[in-house]
Amino acid sequence: MSRVPGLLLRASSGLSGTVFSASSAPGLLATAVGRLTVAGAEDLVTPALPPSPTPPNAWPLQRPRCFTSSTHSCSSGSSSGRDSNPSAAAASSGNSPTTTSSSSSSSDGREELFVGGYTPITKKLWTERRRQAQSAASAAPGAAPAEAATGPAALLPDGRRAPQDISVVYNFSSDKALLDMYRNPWGHMRVGRLLEDLDSLAGNVAFQHCYTGRGASSGGGSGLPLLVTAAVDEIALTHPLLLARDVVVRGQVVWTGRSALDIRMQLFQAQHEPAPSLEALFSFVHLDPATRKASPVVQLAPQTPEQQAAFAERQAVADARKAARQKQGGGDAGVQAALPQETREWIRDARKLQELPALAAADGVLMPATRQHNTFICQPQQRNTHGRVFGGFLMRRAYELGFATTYMFGGSRPVFLKVDEITFSRPVDVGDLLRLTSTVVFAEGRQPPAQGAEPSKARVVVEVEARVTKPEAVESFVTNTFVFVFQLLVQPGGRPLRRVLPTCDEEALRSWRAAGELGGM
Repeated sequence: MSRVPGLLLRASSGLSGTVFSASSAPGLLATAVGRLTVAGAEDLVTPALPPSPTPPNAWPLQRPRCFTSSTHSCSSGSSSGRDSNPSAAAASSGNSPTTTSSSSSSSDGREELFVGGYTPITKKLWTERRRQAQSAASAAPGAAPAEAATGPAALLPDGRRAPQDISVVYNFSSDKALLDMYRNPWGHMRVGRLLEDLDSLAGNVAFQHCYTGRGASSGGGSGLPLLVTAAVDEIALTHPLLLARDVVVRGQVVWTGRSALDIRMQLFQAQHEPAPSLEALFSFVHLDPATRKASPVVQLAPQTPEQQAAFAERQAVADARKAARQKQGGGDAGVQAALPQETREWIRDARKLQELPALAAADGVLMPATRQHNTFICQPQQRNTHGRVFGGFLMRRAYELGFATTYMFGGSRPVFLKVDEITFSRPVDVGDLLRLTSTVVFAEGRQPPAQGAEPSKARVVVEVEARVTKPEAVESFVTNTFVFVFQLLVQPGGRPLRRVLPTCDEEALRSWRAAGELGGM
């Protein structure tokens, strides 16, 4: 098959698989993945949204608007030996592996539908989603699911679906233009770009699992599932990433509840295989397209002992969260009771620094003094396929602000370790005034080593809050929260990092939780 630099999509079930090129596999992937709040999910609690018409900035399914862009053409004349048999697609059937190949750019220019600062990977993934949506919209009434989509595996007789792998390959070793897209100023991997792609690929994995080809849950429609990202539990870097080496990102559904599903993403590079270099866990919720309320999802049927163990692990997490919600008390009394004595000492030290700055210990800094802000208008070029602001864009902007905040706090260039948690409370629309606020909430390993010793490694936890402001209505509300962990090198005989001192109970609880997360790493 012709090799599309930076992107090979793989969909497989069990031991068999299907390999697709990025630009010419009609009916590979499409999804109604947006950013909405969820009402009624059994494992995730978010405020409900009333039914609403399609956002005015969404792309229509039946009348494509063919925007053009001169950037990120992603073209190459090289071919991949393992995908070099274009005729295999026509000959394959049933569970046999199939291959679909094409030139690196489609004849109708659909890969140029999405303009803006998207990565080539995200752009190709969205193109395939749109192609699938158009195919489903134009399918004859009563068409079998196989006629509408070739990607998802068939449902089992009990209505469940076996786990499927979907992979994206970044050909950094052969595509210098793609490599430059993911290069940061110091010649390393630009992690924020990877976060964008993880969000896009997770949406495709969710679609592959949920798509059945049947009518919409409220009757009629194309049967395309409406899926929203509810949270990102963790994105952890386990090995350093080398920019010049090819990258493979794989995603698979590992757990389903009544209306929710968890997707595990793994990033691999050859020097660390078979162990992944990065792991992530995304949580999605399936909604009824008409009511925007949680709707039953296709249940997962784990096949291997590893898949069964992963399912049991996530089920235990869901059960624990449900029990915690039931026991959780409201109001400030719950916060007061949760604060240990050590945090009281932090608050007292903060008050000394506030009231007697000349006499207080010089090793501390008030938590509010570490804050950095970034305010901007969300532009049309930052929207997703449904007209709302792309969640991957928000993750990248939050990550980059958190990186800069850590840089200014520590005085040396940070190294990304993990995304501890991301929550999606409300959608962000095009035209919204969005304010990102980042705060250092905890620092560990602050003291420098002795002269002549190796540099020590400190860890810093940064929270980023995204808040939409409505000046006309004189109101604002939180839409997302992000928690990042970075590493800083502390040089021998150098300047120690300051203690971060919370000024109130709420800040103290955030610091205590961050300290607990570092203790578990």
